[in-house]
Amino acid sequence: MNHDIVLQLALPVTLFCIMFSMGSSLVAADFKRVVQTPAAVITGVVSQMVVLPLAAFIILSLLQLPPELFIGFMILAFSPGGTTSNMFSYLAQGDVALSITLTAIVSLVTPLTIPLLGGLVLEWQLGDQSEIVLPFLPTFAKLVVITLIPVLLGMLLRHYRAAFCLRFEKLMTRVPLLMLLLVIGGIIWQNRTSMSLFLDQTGVPALLLSSLALGLGYLAAKLVRLQLRTARTIAIETGIQNGGTAILITGTILNNPNMTIAPVMYGILMLIPTFAYILWLNRRRAVIA
Repeated sequence: MNHDIVLQLALPVTLFCIMFSMGSSLVAADFKRVVQTPAAVITGVVSQMVVLPLAAFIILSLLQLPPELFIGFMILAFSPGGTTSNMFSYLAQGDVALSITLTAIVSLVTPLTIPLLGGLVLEWQLGDQSEIVLPFLPTFAKLVVITLIPVLLGMLLRHYRAAFCLRFEKLMTRVPLLMLLLVIGGIIWQNRTSMSLFLDQTGVPALLLSSLALGLGYLAAKLVRLQLRTARTIAIETGIQNGGTAILITGTILNNPNMTIAPVMYGILMLIPTFAYILWLNRRRAVIA
């Protein structure tokens, strides 16, 4: 993949806008849910930050992927969810407020966890003599600027201009999502001649991981006897990952085109099991009704 304006400028700006829009939807009550519904929040966070990376590690190890694809998928598994997961939680008639809370909490933590865990995976896959490294402080600083700061700015806007945020809520949510789709579309277009090869390399692991993530998230919620709406939300939060963050790290910070393939393809293919899950839920509700 060519490293041009798409990865160096459009992607960071898009990710900043996505995180800002998420912040503009947050209020203090969202964080109070950590105390009010601790079981749901803890289960959701653990499912996304522990269960998903472990599942990814097992699947990728069994499939014996090349190191660069392995790293790309693992960095994706370490990444937070995004506003896309909030949208799918709504379509699945899940707990949208919980979805926003989980996305916010994980987004605040991952600037610290991604460089730590990503560095370990890099060293394990490529060895400590590799020229490809994920420096902790620069990576942490860039993630803070691109993810944490815009969330805080969005929350400040929501606090002082709540009426404005509510009035333009759909616009502020959909425009950044459209921007991300255009960025991914640009990457795909630049590499259109290689897409069949990329699909052959990453199609099976992407579909397996996204499907398993949905199932494990739902199972984790049911094991602790959470409500059905909550279980749907945690399933989607576990399966839908913020590919933009993973692409930023692999394509811009690590500057490795091959590692970028995995999050790009996952960002596309994860929609298949997610839409299938929502379609199944809709048909089930129709039968019950």
